[in-house]
Amino acid sequence: MQKPVSYHEQTAPAFTLADVARAALDHVGDQWRAASGPWGTTGHLWAWDNTPFTIGVNGTGELFVRNDRLGDALPLPVTPADDLDTVARAVADITGRLY
Repeated sequence: MQKPVSYHEQTAPAFTLADVARAALDHVGDQWRAASGPWGTTGHLWAWDNTPFTIGVNGTGELFVRNDRLGDALPLPVTPADDLDTVARAVADITGRLY
């Protein structure tokens, strides 16, 4: 029998979700801005038209991006082993799909 996945046993990345939001600016365009949530536990992006997005973690440990204006969210196809640029590129892709 395979051992169940435990998100408490996964490697913690060396960056915060606020770092991810700032790194995503390199991939979404020059008229976006980013900010940190409390203690870096969330990252926030605002599009050129002020549409707000939140980068967060759901209860199972999966990262998501939510369009805060519409309330729609999608999971990020990343793992804790992925580097900052990989996660930032995934955020840029997901924000485009949530627009």
